[in-house]
Amino acid sequence: MDILDSLRQAPSAELYRLYLAIGKMLDDPRRILEIRQRLHLGMAVNYIGDNPLGPPEKGTIVELRQTQAVVQDSTTRRRWGVLYAAIIPETSSAPPHVEPAPPPRTQREEFFIGDTVSFTDKHLSERVGVVVRLNAKTASVAVNDTDGHWRVSYSLLRKIVDI
Repeated sequence: MDILDSLRQAPSAELYRLYLAIGKMLDDPRRILEIRQRLHLGMAVNYIGDNPLGPPEKGTIVELRQTQAVVQDSTTRRRWGVLYAAIIPETSSAPPHVEPAPPPRTQREEFFIGDTVSFTDKHLSERVGVVVRLNAKTASVAVNDTDGHWRVSYSLLRKIVDI
């Protein structure tokens, strides 16, 4: 007797309990992160499709979301949202994805009084202003008449070049 025959004979309440336990395990952020770290855009993967007992489908990762990846099927070219637990990375594909090094942080020496700069404030709004003072760790930026001055770390500032 195989596992499916055993499950068919199990009481519904026990199946539901098993369903909840498996769901919690699959939704565990550590498990998702472990799988997601091994994936990258353009990677060829196998995944469990609509038929759980059938052979795995082949596809390519086109987008990585929080709880699932968008996979483009190799044969039909359709895109599917696939849970990370259903993805089987191919070991023979491209080398592991290496994150590019972050760009170097801007320093005080790169700014002068009168430079036009932009930055993102704590409310995720884009601000544009003019540097009015250079402090040791921050620059004082005049945004406009109503928003006043902001003290912004040099690493958060981006120069705006007027052409």
